[in-house]
Amino acid sequence: MVQKHCSFTVMTYNVHRLIGTDRVASAARIARVIDTYRPDVVAIQELPGGRYRPEENGCDLDLVAELAKLEPPFPYHERERCGNVVLSRFPMRLVRAGGLHPETRRRSIVPRGALWVEIEICGHKLQLVNTHLGLTPPERASQVKVLAGKEWLQHHDCHPPIVLCGDFNALPSSSLHRRLKGVLNDEQEKLGFGHTEWTFPSHRPIVRFDHLFVSPSLKVDGVEIPQTELTRVASDHLPLLVKLSVK
Repeated sequence: MVQKHCSFTVMTYNVHRLIGTDRVASAARIARVIDTYRPDVVAIQELPGGRYRPEENGCDLDLVAELAKLEPPFPYHERERCGNVVLSRFPMRLVRAGGLHPETRRRSIVPRGALWVEIEICGHKLQLVNTHLGLTPPERASQVKVLAGKEWLQHHDCHPPIVLCGDFNALPSSSLHRRLKGVLNDEQEKLGFGHTEWTFPSHRPIVRFDHLFVSPSLKVDGVEIPQTELTRVASDHLPLLVKLSVK
């Protein structure tokens, strides 16, 4: 049954292969950050393990194991091979996972991908896409073209409510950010948030590469970038925490 009022919290978090600013790798520390703020959904980037870092394979399972100890735990999780993971307290299914590189374009040295899941929240089927874009403007422009196309955000099954989040390696004032706003809203800006709230580097943030876009059927009720002794050391990015409600 669809509930008239439905609110939930999404955290997007680049965990820097679980390596903190003190150069120590700790899945438990990342789990403590997540547990402190109790999000309903967590979109993670740069989780180690898988095809592209086989020497680190298994570290992602360490984090899942740490999160399983939390009360309440995250019983649902999905991942793709470029380090993007989604954890949810609500039922979730994988829709699509893959790269953002068109066949006609040479791939970057560091592969980039996206993970699309459908999450059942209060009777609504939320489409959430988690991604981590490249380091250079040409890479990001090519990847956004794919992401905003028919395979992802314009796919006939990607219907509202929609959340797009992740590490875009681009500022809120960038042309890439403006292009994505042509597909989805950035209602964080309506809260006076976006050009002065920063997530990177975590020990002394001066820019924000981490963003969350929503379809018009979702409303942003609150935004937080936690800056504590723990978040400043756990990763080189600070987590972005957004409270949403279905209109």
